[in-house]
Amino acid sequence: MSVQNGFLALLTQGPAYGSQLQSEFLCRAAHRRQLNPGQVYSTLDRMSDQGLVASAGATDDGLPLYALTETGQAAASDWLTAGPADGRPDWDEMQDQVLIAASLDGIDARAIIDGYRAAYAERIRYLSHEADSRALLAANRAAELGAKAAIEWLDEVAATLAAQPGALVQHRSPERPRRGRRPSAEATATSE
Repeated sequence: MSVQNGFLALLTQGPAYGSQLQSEFLCRAAHRRQLNPGQVYSTLDRMSDQGLVASAGATDDGLPLYALTETGQAAASDWLTAGPADGRPDWDEMQDQVLIAASLDGIDARAIIDGYRAAYAERIRYLSHEADSRALLAANRAAELGAKAAIEWLDEVAATLAAQPGALVQHRSPERPRRGRRPSAEATATSE
């Protein structure tokens, strides 16, 4: 879900085309190595089917632009203001959400950071009471160390944002990604 939510968040900054969203997502969530173009367009198709995005015309050279619907705007706002969806936060989801939120102008990522910090602190408290066998002890210790690392990283991001508000904000790149989905012949024929 973080790719879909990341796209929704990026679209709060205005309409974009698929390869532009892919490039912006990877630039802002630099911990990700790649994002498959097939995943990009299947995600956009699914978002369109869910009523989260709608067509916003096309670029001068025919690349379809996507924009948020009211439902998509509400979903983006929810994701940009809340911490983890449940008590078992995911490391990659956390990084996506914190880094993308902090990279957007006008978004205060502190609520997200606080939500994840609280979830990881609760996870540590829970794990400290669950060690009743050697195998469980080893697994819980690994999870505990992961939660402590997450809290340490969140504290560093929070300190950066407190010392330099807007330090992580990135504006859309003026460079155009080389590829993008061209309209199908069928779509072109129906629009004429």
